[in-house]
Amino acid sequence: SGQLAYEGISADEPAGKHIRIARKKTVRLKLYDINSDLEVLAEFGTAGLRRHRLARLTRQAYEQEALLSYEDLALLLTTSASTIKRDVQQLNREGKFIITRGSKLDMGPGLSHKTIIIDYYLKGYSFTEIEHITNHSERSVKRYLSDFIQIASLKKQDFKQNQIRLIAQKSMRIVQEYLELFKCYSAQNNERLNLLLSPSPPSDDAKKKSGNESLSGGKQDE
Repeated sequence: SGQLAYEGISADEPAGKHIRIARKKTVRLKLYDINSDLEVLAEFGTAGLRRHRLARLTRQAYEQEALLSYEDLALLLTTSASTIKRDVQQLNREGKFIITRGSKLDMGPGLSHKTIIIDYYLKGYSFTEIEHITNHSERSVKRYLSDFIQIASLKKQDFKQNQIRLIAQKSMRIVQEYLELFKCYSAQNNERLNLLLSPSPPSDDAKKKSGNESLSGGKQDE
């Protein structure tokens, strides 16, 4: 099947913690995917195949709440850590978000990948397009959207930033970035934002069911 169990670093371990004492997490990784790997090899060569596998492995680990280091990836892909670092930089230039232990530690003051993904969604990109562009699964994108909806909804209820951070259990950086997105797209009366924050009206069937239940309940009370 091409799968293996591998021990990565738990994704919620803080940046300054030494790898030897950091909490580990065992994940299932698909090292080989014959169909897609052969296609990539034929079109982009061995370097392209290595980057393709790198993107797949880091995505799979991150979805299981673990991070791989450059050294982990070098071992898995039988290359050097410096080559992995160059590959990550190249993939980032192509617009893909490759989340590794090293890249997470190197993250600067720019927008987080989560905020950029939400921005893509609000701009009208489909889940499939976002997956392809960012190297994130639909499940991850939906999880980020859920967090964004919670934070934006709390803002609509006039909660303060610090209160939102405590309720949502997110970093102040994420809260601030999401609130900026909310402010920006609210000003544009963005359709997707409105749909996210507006509960769907009940369908006719749901209304009928609710009405029947009310009538039934009334008869029982009598």
